[in-house]
Amino acid sequence: MVAAFGIHQHFQALEQMLLERHPELAGRVYFNSAGPQMYLRVKLSGDQGTGLALVRLGHTFVWLVVDPVLGSEPSVWPLNTTPNEVLVDAVHAHASAHLASVPVASPWRWHESEPSDMTELADLLVERGVHVRRVAAGNTYFTYGPRHELKLHIADRREGAYVEAEFPGAFVRVSIKPSVGWLADMHCPEWGAWRRVDLSYCLWGRELPTPGVPRADVTVSQVADLIGDGPKAWVKSSAPWKPPKTSCASAEPQSDVQESIFRMDATEPDSALRLPGPGELAEVVLEQLTAFGFGDVREGGSDSPIHSDAYHIEWSDRTKTLSTSEIQRLNGLAAAAGDDVPKRLILISSGGISRPAAAFADKARAFTYHLDPATGRLFPMNSRAAELLPPGTEPDRYYQEPW
Repeated sequence: MVAAFGIHQHFQALEQMLLERHPELAGRVYFNSAGPQMYLRVKLSGDQGTGLALVRLGHTFVWLVVDPVLGSEPSVWPLNTTPNEVLVDAVHAHASAHLASVPVASPWRWHESEPSDMTELADLLVERGVHVRRVAAGNTYFTYGPRHELKLHIADRREGAYVEAEFPGAFVRVSIKPSVGWLADMHCPEWGAWRRVDLSYCLWGRELPTPGVPRADVTVSQVADLIGDGPKAWVKSSAPWKPPKTSCASAEPQSDVQESIFRMDATEPDSALRLPGPGELAEVVLEQLTAFGFGDVREGGSDSPIHSDAYHIEWSDRTKTLSTSEIQRLNGLAAAAGDDVPKRLILISSGGISRPAAAFADKARAFTYHLDPATGRLFPMNSRAAELLPPGTEPDRYYQEPW
């Protein structure tokens, strides 16, 4: 009873705020306080209306703004962190657009309450005729699955802010990561995997040793022009692309590895399990670093299996957790390895690192990875390394089914 009374009061406050902020809707606003489901409704033409309700999706209660246009994606907002002003303005944006027979204005059409680089990019892509599926920036809540049984997904903040767009036979995610700036990843059905787009090469015809493009180096309009030109503009060679021999660790755990070097050899007695040798591990690590976007990594020599002009790649077979002082020492070795300018550190370790050590690695602009010797997979151990992971799911994993 207490909870129901509190919800009733909350809806009354929302109704009052909606009328105060948008008085032109007076006479159209209706608060349904009876029945099992309370909701606010803005009456439109005929039986149509824009509604705001408190609903449960799975185990989570959320605010849901429903647009009257058939096939539109509902707008989902967190229960406890969304200000009332945002909720009523979202309702108004959808209702006023329908009354004026115009598309919902940005940023509300992307289920965002504030303009951002991502909403600007989405708008520019739409102007170029691109189908934008989703924007995740300030609001990371969205629905997926069948319309009669909506499910909730909350995008991982570690994936940064991003825009997802569809092209014939291809899917792209363009994101902004706090440390590395702009990143783009492309997915095609025949690959069955994500491929990082070399934005620097596509924009200026040159590779950068560090993945991504700094935000200060490129405008949103330039990114929109490149993405709007389609997949042919993002691929720098006509050679067929193949995923690494082992899947790159992603933001979400995956139950299977596309192609593992941890394999069974039927010619050996009892199908004995053969672990990869050092040369094979170096090869698959090189492939993963290249897939992450490190532009100048290449096969090394006897002193180091992988070489880079910009990074000092340190291998550690110690299984203990590395401390801050040890990461500082390795970072010093990396800096001293440079001829004209200090090198940055890439650490490939069989062990882990402490949280303070990971924080120092972020500050030092280093990338630290744990190497699983059984599979050859790299797992990030600091935030900068985690930002380089490819998207964690297939494009259709969180697809909103049509009516």
